[in-house]
Amino acid sequence: MANRLSKTVCFVATLLLGPMALANTPGGESRSFPDSEQMKSTLSAMGFNEPWSMTDGGEKQPLNNGELWIREGNYFAVMSVRDDNEQAMQLSLINNLSVCAQLGIAATGDSSKSVFSAFSHLTGKALTQPETTASNEQSPFHYHVLITEMIAERTLMQCGVKNQ
Repeated sequence: MANRLSKTVCFVATLLLGPMALANTPGGESRSFPDSEQMKSTLSAMGFNEPWSMTDGGEKQPLNNGELWIREGNYFAVMSVRDDNEQAMQLSLINNLSVCAQLGIAATGDSSKSVFSAFSHLTGKALTQPETTASNEQSPFHYHVLITEMIAERTLMQCGVKNQ
């Protein structure tokens, strides 16, 4: 039984991590930043299969609690944050971070660990400084997170990645 479980875990890990390993070059450098069509294809492979609709300057796809946006060189999500109580807010932020991380992985090909870590850190900064975009400066890609109540009079989280 333990052997089957070990094989299953290895198989699942290969399925999840295989695309990231292929996305990196032999020298360990990340792949080039994807264009809109490549990004849509990668997001579709990750389970974002709703139809895209055209907008001024880009395209968007509905999410359960918001939207994914694609503008050439700038890929982001705008999602609601349930802030009824602390527990609801924590769960909502964790779910939103999952979308942010998938978006970052799709755009950069970086490991899930580094992307999730970057977005977690930026979300912490954004929560302590609402209405101010938190962003990283050490990466070839620009990760950003904004927590705001000024749009639509409800709490929203915007996160994304663009080419620096």
